Amino acid sequence: MKRISQGLALVSAAALAAFGCHALDVQTPDIVPPTSLNDPNALPTLRAGAIGDFEISYDGSGAQGSQGTTEGQVAASGTLADEWVNTETFPDRVSADARTVDPSSATYANIFANLARARVSTERAAARFRALADSTTNPGAAEMLTLAGLTYVMLAENYCNGVPLDQLNADGTVTHGVQLTTSELLDTAQNRFTQALAAASAVDTANSVRRVRFVAFASLGVARTLLDKGDAVGASAAASDALVPTSFSYVVEHDLNSFRQQNGVFNGNRNFKRYGVADKKGGVGFPYMSVADPRTPFFRSPATNLGFDKKTPQFDQVRYVDQKASTTVSTGTEARLINAEASLLAGDTVGFMGQLNTLRATPPAYFLVGNPPGPIPAGALVALATPTSDTAAVSLLFSERARWLWFTAHRLNDLRRLVRPVGQRGGYGRAVNAVFPNGPYFKNGLVYGNDVTLPVPLTEQNNPNFVQCIDRNP
Repeated sequence: MKRISQGLALVSAAALAAFGCHALDVQTPDIVPPTSLNDPNALPTLRAGAIGDFEISYDGSGAQGSQGTTEGQVAASGTLADEWVNTETFPDRVSADARTVDPSSATYANIFANLARARVSTERAAARFRALADSTTNPGAAEMLTLAGLTYVMLAENYCNGVPLDQLNADGTVTHGVQLTTSELLDTAQNRFTQALAAASAVDTANSVRRVRFVAFASLGVARTLLDKGDAVGASAAASDALVPTSFSYVVEHDLNSFRQQNGVFNGNRNFKRYGVADKKGGVGFPYMSVADPRTPFFRSPATNLGFDKKTPQFDQVRYVDQKASTTVSTGTEARLINAEASLLAGDTVGFMGQLNTLRATPPAYFLVGNPPGPIPAGALVALATPTSDTAAVSLLFSERARWLWFTAHRLNDLRRLVRPVGQRGGYGRAVNAVFPNGPYFKNGLVYGNDVTLPVPLTEQNNPNFVQCIDRNP
């Protein structure tokens, strides 16, 4: 029998305050008096808090100031994959870059805890919107449920099989949850997205702009989940242009009001120099720099710039151009890539190439790059030639995904899909060492390990329902 995490229980004001300050500019965002929990006027504060917790889990912050960085799933998953290369000295991050993530790592325990916090915050906020908001005018429940669904997606895509989910109770105590398999996590994600879609569809036509936006956000969540399950046909239907227009984009915002509210991708890379843009990592990684492309912009300034370790050449990304830059979460471009993949798997070469080349001919305006930022101009990307084999077509698809979805916490899962056995959740059956970085590692005399997932941290062994991951297979 499939288990789906319930996870929509309410929490107390004391428990809410424990999650700290948040990202958006609202009055006293980290304080919700007990008398306000049933007041609709508290909803903007709850929304801001939930989005703040989500963005910390997703792209990190500058929460430790100039002495370090707090990374999220964009950095953690991209490092284990081939988007980032380590440019500092901290052993936890060096090991992760070398595909040997230590379950006892405090850094990666914090990353996991932040994702758990985001899951609780978004589900709590969704419950309050359902109880207090007018569902015909306010899409808050749809937004919160979609963000909650994405926390389950990231647990499924980036972590090992068998993740325990604890629940925070109304009195502040914790109920230890059972392990959910990857399939069960995806079932739960789909459940949240389906609820979100229903909530968004309930918004009346007088609020059509918001209705269309959050229908697109939830529909793309359904599509991403179905793709992870190996249902490309269902995924493509959920990501149709009618539901998810190419112009759709959902971002999380940042500002300079506090270290916590800053863009963590920018800080970790440009400000603190803990990570650098990777290129052909481990001999097999993607050529992000050696093949120039306006979708994956980088620079090195000065030409002798070195990372925090004072040894590794420091190359900086220019997708998120400063500490205030918004970070991309979901886009209509991802929907078109899902449509393209479904066409490829159905043998529709014309449809496959049409989707890819239409995106290249007219890059969506929300792809802002450079400093000062501007959209990728039409004509910057030439049309692609039709691949001459199925293998080449799959490589082309994942190459386009690597460029369009750069630094959005998709790449590790894409590498896992490439090496997963054919017939297992949409796997393409490629050899691990042909996809993941391997061989001698460039630091500390290390050799790349075998990890293809992030581990559940050792701290979760306090949960009597958890001993270790069921497996760490792709």
